Amino acid sequence: ASILGNWAAEMEKFAPDLKTIIAHQSAIPSTELKALGKERVVDADLVITSYGSLIRLPWLEETSWQMVILDEAQVIKNPGAKQSKAAKKLKGRVRIVLTGTPVENKLGDLWSIFDFLNPGLLGSAREFTEYTKRAAGRPQNPYGPLRELVRPYILRRMKTDKSVIADLPDKTEVKAYCQMSRKQVALYQ
Repeated sequence: ASILGNWAAEMEKFAPDLKTIIAHQSAIPSTELKALGKERVVDADLVITSYGSLIRLPWLEETSWQMVILDEAQVIKNPGAKQSKAAKKLKGRVRIVLTGTPVENKLGDLWSIFDFLNPGLLGSAREFTEYTKRAAGRPQNPYGPLRELVRPYILRRMKTDKSVIADLPDKTEVKAYCQMSRKQVALYQ
């Protein structure tokens, strides 16, 4: 939810002619949001929402989208989580994921992202786990075959690339000082 405003600003900057709907309770009252439905968003070029809204708004799953893009896709790294299951139920002719950390904790994170992106490419979760365990035991380049399999689906941009740095906005820092209660001060000490 924290990046909804950023995406809206990017759309206003780079594609102001697109009809954009922010399907989130921070932008639309809850009753109106639930009433949106797939029939009412058909005229929109872009619908921006959060992972949490995927669970609360069934019409998102019922709609057939031209394209589904998941930003911060590491959020669906746990295939058993409700939001992961909800994201994987989205119907899209084209699916794209954006993430700076496709593997956050374990290789299973990558499997879950690919289960959304290209279901079946990496096998079932069990098959993938067995494969990676066998690969870990190989003496030379154990994950080379996996790397080659996913390479066509990954565009990796490095901060060291001058064109990437030129596109990044300046970092914004906001310091917020909050007074602690006496109990908090005691616990802190």
